Amino acid sequence: MSILNRKLKVLMFGWEFPPMVAGGLGMACYGLVKALLKKGDVDITLILPKNISSSKEEGLTIFGADYWEFSLSNQVIKINGVKTIRLKSDIQAYSSVNPSIEMSPLSKKAIDQILTAQQKIEGESYKGSAVYGPNLIDEVVKYNRIAASVASSLDFDVIHCHDWLTFGAGMIAKQISGKPLVSHVHATEFDRSPGLGNEDVKKLESLGCQYSDRIFAVSQFTKNILVNNYGIDHRKIEVVHNGIDMNGPPSSPRGVGSTAPKILFLGRVTYQKGPNYFVEAAHRVLQMRPDAQFVIAGSGDMIDYLKGRTAELGILDKVTFTGALKEDEVKEIYKSVDCFVLSSVSEPFGLTVLEALSHRLPVIISKQAGVGEVLRHVLRYDFWDVDKLASLILSVITYPSLAKELQDRACDDLYPVTWDQVATKVFSIYERVVLENYAARV
Repeated sequence: MSILNRKLKVLMFGWEFPPMVAGGLGMACYGLVKALLKKGDVDITLILPKNISSSKEEGLTIFGADYWEFSLSNQVIKINGVKTIRLKSDIQAYSSVNPSIEMSPLSKKAIDQILTAQQKIEGESYKGSAVYGPNLIDEVVKYNRIAASVASSLDFDVIHCHDWLTFGAGMIAKQISGKPLVSHVHATEFDRSPGLGNEDVKKLESLGCQYSDRIFAVSQFTKNILVNNYGIDHRKIEVVHNGIDMNGPPSSPRGVGSTAPKILFLGRVTYQKGPNYFVEAAHRVLQMRPDAQFVIAGSGDMIDYLKGRTAELGILDKVTFTGALKEDEVKEIYKSVDCFVLSSVSEPFGLTVLEALSHRLPVIISKQAGVGEVLRHVLRYDFWDVDKLASLILSVITYPSLAKELQDRACDDLYPVTWDQVATKVFSIYERVVLENYAARV
């Protein structure tokens, strides 16, 4: 039981949640929510933008609401301690934002209200036929305007926002309720976008963090960005690494030293993830090991470029592009490869690395990945050093003793990094900010 002698009530704003997942943000939110519920000390109301068919995942039941015109009494469903409200949006996948994108007049007005911390933003109904809207910022503003107005009708003790897409909603919910705001930073615009990035996104990230009572950063790497780039007080930033569910021992790996070794890249195929460096390294590896095969699993805006580049290099027949994969397909592809590479240019954490380790895969990560803060038995290189990456890949697929050592040590790294431990830390911080908020008001 919590300090309140009852379950702590959490109002959580999220952008992704299974089965609607485009990247690590959704899976991290899912892992944390499941672990918090397992503790039995919280009651979570989760507000999401996308209307999808109802789905069940390990005790969590999700319902969709077609449009904003609904009463809370018939659309908020409480099952196993979770209330989920689905709000209609022409939602875009969580990805980088074009720096030159133009907001609609409605969004310009709304974002001005958010950025100037206005007390009230009117809720409106938005209807659209597309699955993904043409302008991510417009969709974020719609979500903030609609979702935040729910706050005045709900009872909660603490607000928890996931990334800049929901910061506006969280800020307004704090204004309406006077309850403490915790902002969870899974990535920043400095990670997602090459060059300068989008200034409106940076403004929302900066203001959301400044307005928060506490900030969860998924790594020290991310905390440093918030302190150095946004000037956020380091004392209110808690490093909360992501975790993994460990249900039994790690999976059995594919035989080490096999012929036709397969090397896997899995993630959003965007600049941030460094798939272009993966392809360049593949070309170098194939000059020494022409039997090697490379797999690029995922979707993103660099697919066409990468296909063209592999053709230029003469390795198109050695690289398989799978497109986006479902959860069961991801599990199968881990079982079919010999080595996993995280080639990110800037990676706040890197959940796929923990997944790969749980399948006892030898793992190679860029030094620019936050997940390296909790791992010891992985190989590392700077993202731009394709020669070093190629050398590490060749070492793993050429020397079975090295691959086996990395496989055998995988569980040593994973057992201390579980969602249960993450939830325990998050819950203690919830209690702390609730107490601080109460003390400040009496």
